[in-house]
Amino acid sequence: MITTLFMFVWLSLPSYSEPVQIIPSGLPVSVHAKRFYNISHPRDVCGVTGYDVLQFTCCDGILHEGARLSCCGSNAFSITQASCCQGQLTANVSQLVSDCCGYKAYDPLNYLCCNKRILKRTKPYSKCCGKELFDSHQLCCGVEKIVLTKISSNHKCCGNQQYDNRSQCCCNYTVVTTRTLDGKCCVSNDTVITKPAQTHRSNNCPSGEKFCGEACYDPTTEQCCNTSFQGPYPSGQKCYQGQTADCGSSPYNPEKETCCAGSVKNRVHGNNLCCGTNPYSVVDEDSFCCNQSLSHERKEGKRCSRCGHLYQPDSQLVCESYVNRPGNHCCGKTTYDPQTEICCNGHKHGRSVNVSCCGKKAYNRSSGGKKCCAGTLYDLPVQGRHTNESQCCGSVLMEAGSTQTCCFGPGLALVYTTQPGFSCCGHLYPNASLWSCCAGTLQPRTELHTRNPNKNPGPSLLQLEDLYEDVCHNNVYIGTVETVSVMKNQMSVVMKNAVFLMLLKNQVRALSNPEYLRLSDHCGSPELVPGNTYIWMKPNCTLKDIRFISDISDHPSPIYSILSMCNM
Repeated sequence: MITTLFMFVWLSLPSYSEPVQIIPSGLPVSVHAKRFYNISHPRDVCGVTGYDVLQFTCCDGILHEGARLSCCGSNAFSITQASCCQGQLTANVSQLVSDCCGYKAYDPLNYLCCNKRILKRTKPYSKCCGKELFDSHQLCCGVEKIVLTKISSNHKCCGNQQYDNRSQCCCNYTVVTTRTLDGKCCVSNDTVITKPAQTHRSNNCPSGEKFCGEACYDPTTEQCCNTSFQGPYPSGQKCYQGQTADCGSSPYNPEKETCCAGSVKNRVHGNNLCCGTNPYSVVDEDSFCCNQSLSHERKEGKRCSRCGHLYQPDSQLVCESYVNRPGNHCCGKTTYDPQTEICCNGHKHGRSVNVSCCGKKAYNRSSGGKKCCAGTLYDLPVQGRHTNESQCCGSVLMEAGSTQTCCFGPGLALVYTTQPGFSCCGHLYPNASLWSCCAGTLQPRTELHTRNPNKNPGPSLLQLEDLYEDVCHNNVYIGTVETVSVMKNQMSVVMKNAVFLMLLKNQVRALSNPEYLRLSDHCGSPELVPGNTYIWMKPNCTLKDIRFISDISDHPSPIYSILSMCNM
């Protein structure tokens, strides 16, 4: 049981550089070792005002609350909730799915920009004709951009008119019904350029020489690497895997030398790894590499921290770029006591019952006045809402009800203003009369497509936090997609590490590994990504057909997330 639960606990370890310094306790590493590493200080200047980059964003000298926002002139905005066009903001249109039409953003999936006018698409492949739209049944003719309905599929534009190219032709923008004696109306301005045939040197080399590209060479004194003539051998150099071996601007012989950070060094048995510009051996009992510099103090107990500092583990604790006394645990650049405190993204808070992390902040899950959306904490009374009046769409707090729609795709959720006849397809929100959706992929509708355009394309992915009733009061399953296969319109899925949860009875059990499942409607189901973890429900206990509920791959510990949500 415990082994199965731990399968779902993922620890995300960041990538670190490896500086070499012993730093006095309590002082920032950057004070002593700027030449070894570049530490980004959490403070910056906006105009003449200092600010915390983890809490604010600076745009043209103006400070805005919120970290890592984008700038549109002097305004700050989130690219998931607005777009910036020529310095002007358009709200409620995500920049991730928009184009600009002058100063205004629009959704190119459902609209077109024609001469700075935003027009609603009438067909999937509508195009602009001046300030109007036309489609495959029409022509856009003349300098005046006149839209004409095609008389037949053989009709083309001739000035402001159309003509049948089987019986007519267009000469100087005039339709004529008779052809000239040579069968042409006008001489084409298009000139066909015929490339001269390339000549290749024949392989006629003197005795003892070989052909290399376009030249002959003597293999005893010269070399040919990858069909390229290289001339006389440099000192000790040979072709390596079909090409000459270079270390920076210097050639070298890989059989006798090694290249470390652009520096050529003699190869010695066992010295097969590089540490900066120096080769070293992994079997050396005293040497190890830290921040691309060799240390010879392993026997003295020195170690290289995960963040790349040389330190003494029995007397020092390195947290990010700062050295602290050991005894507690790292929380950002300082330490905390996990018995009395909790650490939220590098910020420590007092521990108490029902207190959890939401990004860098701590909040009481049972208070009802706070809501956490993908690491962003919202104060509902400040927003003028109650718990039942709001729900999450990714990191955005949206209105619960019919005025807004949240569309989920793998790794992305966007909020749209609800429109009749529109439905989600992954993170997109297309007009269902123009586009059909198959497993998260858009396809243009043809006129022969008779499916009800107002019908939702299928069950969409939902956010775990908004599925309290479904998850906490039913039997649910969790598993990671290994492979997906489609035959006709049926999808079969192989899940690994699958677990059954009966939360009302506090029961958890492992399923067969792998677990085989199927969906009877491939196109009506969301896109399933191999490697992602999902939670789902079955219509009943006997059917193998399933209904997916939520992609929980972004949760570092899905089992804990579910249990803590249902125990609130």
